[in-house]
Amino acid sequence: MGIYRIGIGRDYGLTGNAVYGYDTIGPSTSGAIDVSTLEKHAIAAYATPDFWLGQLGLSMFALNISDTNQPHSFLSRLKEEGYIPSLSFGYQAGAPYRFTKVPGSLILGGYDRARRSNDTLLVPSTEDTIIGLQSVTAAFKNGTVADLLNTGILAVLETSVPELWLPPSVCDSFASALDLTYHEASDRYVLTDTVHRRLQDTSPSFNFIIGTSISGRKTITIEIPYAAFDLQAKYPIFASTTNYFPLRRAANESQYALGRAFLQEVYMSVDWERDVFNISQALFSSPPPAPDIIVIEPKNKTLISLPGPTPREPQKLAAGAIAGIVIGSLLFFVFLVGGAWWLSRRRKLAKYAAEAQALPLEGRKDPNDFAPETVDKPPGERLDVELEGQPVGEMYAPHGESEIQHLAGNESDIGTKEVIELDSPQPIYELPTSGPGR
Repeated sequence: MGIYRIGIGRDYGLTGNAVYGYDTIGPSTSGAIDVSTLEKHAIAAYATPDFWLGQLGLSMFALNISDTNQPHSFLSRLKEEGYIPSLSFGYQAGAPYRFTKVPGSLILGGYDRARRSNDTLLVPSTEDTIIGLQSVTAAFKNGTVADLLNTGILAVLETSVPELWLPPSVCDSFASALDLTYHEASDRYVLTDTVHRRLQDTSPSFNFIIGTSISGRKTITIEIPYAAFDLQAKYPIFASTTNYFPLRRAANESQYALGRAFLQEVYMSVDWERDVFNISQALFSSPPPAPDIIVIEPKNKTLISLPGPTPREPQKLAAGAIAGIVIGSLLFFVFLVGGAWWLSRRRKLAKYAAEAQALPLEGRKDPNDFAPETVDKPPGERLDVELEGQPVGEMYAPHGESEIQHLAGNESDIGTKEVIELDSPQPIYELPTSGPGR
């Protein structure tokens, strides 16, 4: 497809390009089981040293490569081709510092209930999953507790970076409580060998209270041992292997984030179709519990997988729209009934008139004998309705003498004199105009 700029991690200084194209992809199982593969799926090959880990996109949104090229996401393709029941997944990053290195877990179309606690936090699922970080404390074995966050903030659960990106004042609190050293060249916090050994001995635990807002409402506590933050880095960050604490100074609110180090102790499940992001404390035990896979059903079970984007659940109509539809339906029904009545009425009147005209003229005492009201008709049916027809124009004529006598009250002379209609006057012709424009 071409070379395009990578959009992942842009807020955190990650830049560079990638070569985008199509390939056949699927999970690797070393031939143990027959698994599904996706033909001609969009992938990207990094062309920058800013990214050292591959990423498997689990969004439902299409890849916005260009205005005319927007391939469907990995998760959407899996549902469209019938491999998973819904646009959902469950994920735990794994914990190499626990027991004999607990591996990660990824369930597509559901989640593993054995991996998460019952105390969960539901937040809306959007392109960025934002939570309210209300409190952070560090508890040491000697009973000391350090309050590291003086006010609540909104932060993103971010998988493109490993560190915690927090306000500079909060970073200073961490550095003071843990005796961290800020390394300006790398913009990171490092540990001397002495401090590193002391932290391993005291093994502080960190409690992160998160919720749907920066204060109040529903909250849960994510407890993270120091071992999750006991990390090392080397090239290209440091010239040699160095102990460091995954903490970064955020330049502004848009950089507040909890990265992959935090997610080691979190189990998350996402249901894109219902816009639900579920966060809970990850559970660890030795031996690990047997998987308890819960299938997340599609929101609309009647949907059929077809080429193109996965259909979304229709939105409910507003009350005004429903009222408009009802009123429009009633008016249409009234129109149909009225039209049917008018047509039936017209046919009946035409039939009665035709029957009256078909009767013989003999025996007719009065033309009014066949007036509409005298024709045989069903009880209660009115016939004194004029049929439609073309209008007949009568030429002008002055009143006749017998008509004048009748109007004067001389009824004895009615019918004794013939009333003659005068000829119409001679036509008047318009003379042609002279000259242009006249």
